[in-house]
Amino acid sequence: MNYLFSIIIPTFNGEKSIGGLLEKITHFSSNYSKETIIIDSGSNDGTLDIINSYRSKIAYLKLIEINKKEFNHGLTRNLGVKIAKGKYICFFSQDAKPISKRFLDYYLEDFKIDKKIKAIYGKHIYYLNTPIIQKIESDCFWSKLDPYLNKKGVLIKNISHEFVPFNKRNKYLWYEVSDTSSCYQRDFLLKNPFPRTMYGEDMMAGKAIIDSGLSIVYDTRCSVKHSHSYSLFEYYKREKESVGLVINGMKLRKKTNFICKLEKVMNLKMPYYKKIYYFGELVVYYFLKLLILAILKIEAGMNRRT
Repeated sequence: MNYLFSIIIPTFNGEKSIGGLLEKITHFSSNYSKETIIIDSGSNDGTLDIINSYRSKIAYLKLIEINKKEFNHGLTRNLGVKIAKGKYICFFSQDAKPISKRFLDYYLEDFKIDKKIKAIYGKHIYYLNTPIIQKIESDCFWSKLDPYLNKKGVLIKNISHEFVPFNKRNKYLWYEVSDTSSCYQRDFLLKNPFPRTMYGEDMMAGKAIIDSGLSIVYDTRCSVKHSHSYSLFEYYKREKESVGLVINGMKLRKKTNFICKLEKVMNLKMPYYKKIYYFGELVVYYFLKLLILAILKIEAGMNRRT
């Protein structure tokens, strides 16, 4: 049986969040044929029990189990695409929670705008328990795109109609796609599979789309609740992956947006002594960023010598 949409969710030890996502999916518009494919890479908590409890609520729910060592952000998604029978492939992270019941309506509406549109993604809205500086970083990232939205909250990225200059400093905004919540044309992914990578498969797909003269849609109507509460060490590891992909992997630049973050700290509704504390925390975060840049340069130099 063929479907209009295939929803693919990679999971691993997601018992705290997967039920919330699946519950949201049960409320998606029923106007379209759809299947849900979950690829679990060796969960040893209650994830599988929760997934199986939704078999009676979600029609055409498939559970694929792979070994944890086989998981790869790019290749695991390719596996899902090969199994899927939908015209459109929707990815969700296990800890994302869609805001609207009309996700599939909006995806279909966007794809109908232009045949060049190959991927759609939405904004991440942080959870309340996210650390303040990480909330501010999220706000400042999306503030780079939001000024260019149309009245519906949609931005179509195509280099024939620039929203910001298509240059080395801005290309990461052009290539941005987030598989935390995204939808692609399946035919495109079959011809342009994700690379083998443990990070950034979505941005690499975005690069392939934009560099081919095709289009990506950023649609805030397709936003999800999603954020992490990283410790400083976890933040360091994640930022090193992100900056390493942009600077060393894709040879791009990335704006730090320090002024935006500083302004948001100063505008916090709290006593000044607390603002000073968070300013100090912001400085620590930027020290980590500078440390990461230095380490990446050293690693790049060592790789060139070898």
